[in-house]
Amino acid sequence: MASQVSNDIERRCKRYVRQAWLLHVSLYLLGLLAVQLGHYYQFLTPLAVSVLFAMTVETTGALVWKRIAVKSPDALPSFFMAVSGFRFLLALIVMFAYFLFAGKDAMLSFFLVFAVSYVAMLLHHTRFFYHQTPQA
Repeated sequence: MASQVSNDIERRCKRYVRQAWLLHVSLYLLGLLAVQLGHYYQFLTPLAVSVLFAMTVETTGALVWKRIAVKSPDALPSFFMAVSGFRFLLALIVMFAYFLFAGKDAMLSFFLVFAVSYVAMLLHHTRFFYHQTPQA
């Protein structure tokens, strides 16, 4: 029984990571298309930073979720709360670092691109785990 639960969690984790990568690569390609069509080359770096941030956070979150779901399923509600706060803190750190390196003038374009990626990441996380949690 424990092996079946572990296999199910492994399958869910792989599906989550696959969906996350597909979502963010699609957003990246759409962004590249918009840059090419509109000649908005100032969006190239924000696109790359946003997609790397989203893929790293989503993949890491999925791996940590898998470990917690296998070893201590009772801690999952705490995990979901912690990952939300950690994701937000990391986003603030990334935005601040980008501000330090790129300057004030580049922040609007970065924030617009980063916000789209961040909201997509939130929606994916919420939708996926809402459907994976047993309802009362």
